[in-house]
Amino acid sequence: MAAIIVAFITGLSPMGVILTQEWMEQRKVEAGIIDTSVLLNHSLFTHADTWVDLIIPGLQVSDNAREFLTIKFVAFQEALEELVENHDFNMMTDAQLNSVVTKNLNETVSNYIADARRAGIPEEFIQNFNLWHQQVVNILTQSIEDNVYSMIHTTQNSKMYAILTAYDAALGATIKDVEKTLEAKTS
Repeated sequence: MAAIIVAFITGLSPMGVILTQEWMEQRKVEAGIIDTSVLLNHSLFTHADTWVDLIIPGLQVSDNAREFLTIKFVAFQEALEELVENHDFNMMTDAQLNSVVTKNLNETVSNYIADARRAGIPEEFIQNFNLWHQQVVNILTQSIEDNVYSMIHTTQNSKMYAILTAYDAALGATIKDVEKTLEAKTS
């Protein structure tokens, strides 16, 4: 039906094609279809700059802790954005989705820790943070698996949307874990 409408309007004007595309996009959103543009508009991405530009600089923590948080948040924002832009999740099996997302998580953790070391963040701070943060990582890893193999989600993209929500919560918990790391150091 949509193809017939587009063919009919195409004969009338390019403006008709644009209007039809907008109408079809609106119907897709109303139908709950999650595509790449919807994933890229997830709150994780839409407020990522707020974390880095406003929240982290305003924290009452050491300069090393702020730099560490900035490195981590930027690394995850970029890695997840690249993941969403470069994969068609709906074409993946559950096992493939789990593999791709888990690999991205592991590589991002390795990369941001290496970046933190290169930036001069003390090894003791990184290790103490990892101890506090391990529980959050475990919860995120389990959440990824739970969402990937969930029967509730009807598409792989909806699973990915839920996974991005879990990442958003984990990044928020990161700030508390940095604060706990600093408190433990002064105790």
